[in-house]
Amino acid sequence: MKPKKLFLKIKPTISLILIFLISSVIITTLSLQYYFSKDLAFDATENNFKLTAEKIEQKIISFDNSNSNILEAIIHSEEMREFPLENERHRLLKQLTVILDNNKHIYAIYAGDKSGNFYEVINLNITKDLRKKYNATKEARWLIVKIYEEDGKRYQYEQLLNKGLKVLDTKRKEASYDPSIRPWFKKAFDSYRKVIKTKPYQYTNIDELGITYAKRIRNEDIVLGLDVSLNSISNFLSKQTVMKNNEIILFQEDGEIIASANLDKDKKTVPYKELLNFAKDEKIKKVQFNLGLEDESFVYYSLIKSEFKTKDHLAITIPVDTIMRPFISKIYNSFMITLVILTLTIPLIWYATRVLVEPIEKLEKENKKIMRRDFDNVKLIKTRIKEYHELSQSLYKMSLSIKEFEEKQEELMDSFIQLIASAIDAKSKYTGGHCERVPILTIALANAAAACDEGIFKDFKLSTKDEKRELSVAAWLHDCGKVTTPEYVVDKATKLETIYNRIHEIRTRFEVIHRDLTIKMYENILAGANKEQEEERLQEEHKKLIQEFEAVAKANIGGEFMDDEDIEKINEISQRKWTKYFDDTIGLSHDEKSRIKETNRTFPKEENLLNDKDEHIIQREDFSQEEFDKYKFKMQVPKHLYNQGEIYNLTIKKGTLSEEERFKINEHMIMTVKMLEELPFPKNLEKVPEYAGAHHETLIGTGYPRRLKKEDMSIPARIMAVADIFEALTAADRPYKEAKKLSESIKILSFMVKDEHIDEDIFKLFLTSGVYMNYAKEYLKEEQIDEVDISKYI
Repeated sequence: MKPKKLFLKIKPTISLILIFLISSVIITTLSLQYYFSKDLAFDATENNFKLTAEKIEQKIISFDNSNSNILEAIIHSEEMREFPLENERHRLLKQLTVILDNNKHIYAIYAGDKSGNFYEVINLNITKDLRKKYNATKEARWLIVKIYEEDGKRYQYEQLLNKGLKVLDTKRKEASYDPSIRPWFKKAFDSYRKVIKTKPYQYTNIDELGITYAKRIRNEDIVLGLDVSLNSISNFLSKQTVMKNNEIILFQEDGEIIASANLDKDKKTVPYKELLNFAKDEKIKKVQFNLGLEDESFVYYSLIKSEFKTKDHLAITIPVDTIMRPFISKIYNSFMITLVILTLTIPLIWYATRVLVEPIEKLEKENKKIMRRDFDNVKLIKTRIKEYHELSQSLYKMSLSIKEFEEKQEELMDSFIQLIASAIDAKSKYTGGHCERVPILTIALANAAAACDEGIFKDFKLSTKDEKRELSVAAWLHDCGKVTTPEYVVDKATKLETIYNRIHEIRTRFEVIHRDLTIKMYENILAGANKEQEEERLQEEHKKLIQEFEAVAKANIGGEFMDDEDIEKINEISQRKWTKYFDDTIGLSHDEKSRIKETNRTFPKEENLLNDKDEHIIQREDFSQEEFDKYKFKMQVPKHLYNQGEIYNLTIKKGTLSEEERFKINEHMIMTVKMLEELPFPKNLEKVPEYAGAHHETLIGTGYPRRLKKEDMSIPARIMAVADIFEALTAADRPYKEAKKLSESIKILSFMVKDEHIDEDIFKLFLTSGVYMNYAKEYLKEEQIDEVDISKYI
């Protein structure tokens, strides 16, 4: 007994793999370690920044107090009420220079009054740009500026002093500066009892920002002030940096920067509201505004209040990378150890994965074969996993079932198609076996085109079963629209034929006239007329009547072309009168009776021998231009559905079909296209409507129903056009024509090539491949097959 195979179940297999995937927990642990470290680092940084902010706040408050105290100290000196003249020395000059020397952050100390007098002592060491502006040498230490009125004019005196207060240089110019109109003067003058502090502004003498502290001397029109360079605050902030890349910014509510550490000097303002919201919403974000920072940063925000009731805002920022740098190395080491562990387990994980994945991949390939309907190549996969084995068996059996079902469906569908085609062929002897033979000729010519690797056939292939079947189905259904074409129109052999040949009705009228003429002769003889003369006259009338009927009968046959003389003759004959005695509205259908418009119904009644009457017109009632445009049809549609007028039909110049009947015949292509395009063909048969609907088109847009051109038609569609025409030319089972010989049919095809009705390349392939001769031997009569010199056409 054959041992039973052991199959693994999918659950234990997956469980086994999951045991080795526990290593993912290590990665999760590392991630948690990173985030916990990040939180600890941020908490420590926040505490550090908080201490720094408190220190800065104390410094700012101390800074304000120090400047206020200096003003309070000198404001009570009587000497500060004096404004010395050009060559006079201020009595407090020594003390003022000492104050400036001891307070490096103070740029200048000065006094101004309501009259515009001004006295100022400037520290030249505050910036290099100041010495350059006043052409001061290295020896110069102080700059004295005096402004007062002399001889009705205001002058500004500038003195450069050395460290020992000796005058090195003196300049005099007209004064343009008026202290009494400056904002610091006005604000201090109005405040009176307290020291005021201005917002940062651009100094006149140097390209730097500064702040002015000022106070009015009591009961005087004099204001004392001192200017503080913001560089000194920035220098202080630079010394407070906690870490590398740490940035400290002191700014006002409007975003204007007071001072900063390390910030680019071109940065004048910060977006205060955005920075405030940024600091409140989250600790970490991408800094998007004008701080000179592009990386993810940590931001600490604080509000500094001073005795001047101003609100200075402090922002301390640092890149997250700088905060996390001490922790990264530890996390990196942990990561490397984890990576080594994972690397060692990769072969085992790979093997376990392969056990599960390979059968799935093989099943997927087999499933794709089913999707491509390649049922013959679907195979069972080899696997020891029970669920996969059972799934493979199910897939294999399903492919066999689908294949069998499709074969039955195709067989049923092909039978229906051939049944329709056979019904169309059997419907009229005038179509014979056309629908059966065109597919044979089409496939033979298409196979020859697929075997040719030259010209337009270079990329044309007919390699799959589906491609061949698609073309075959199209060929079988190429005339399916004929099922809607009335048989009496298809079979119309004479001009007067409808359901029956109406020449018999007209012959009866001639018979009546013939008899009436005979009766009239006897009536004349009885009335006394000469018998011989009457008999001779009757003989001539009968002879003329017979000739006229023969003319009508000949016209009824229809030929290649009808002369204008013959048409005129029919019109002349139609004027002959005959007498009707019976009411011709009795025994008619409702439809036929509704077409009778004549009101004179008194009998006996004299009428023309031939007539075009209202009742001969059958109106076109179901035509829709919108539907016509929807299918892109471009045929000329006659006004009436049918015109059965006797004169109208007898005077058809060529053949037996009227314009309306010829359209009705051609309308089979309209119906073919509509019927096929409405059918839900599967993807492998989606081109059937295209192939079947173009075999009456030409290469120059003169065909029907869509007036397509060569570039609009595929090679199979052009092949079917050749097959359709050749079968019709050589068919020997048509009662309306004699079967044409092979050479004559080929010659007609060559004329159609010259007229660009059929494709020249396909015509040449038709000859060189021998398809025409193979078809002739199988389906043409022996007497039709004659010698064809194809060299005349190649």
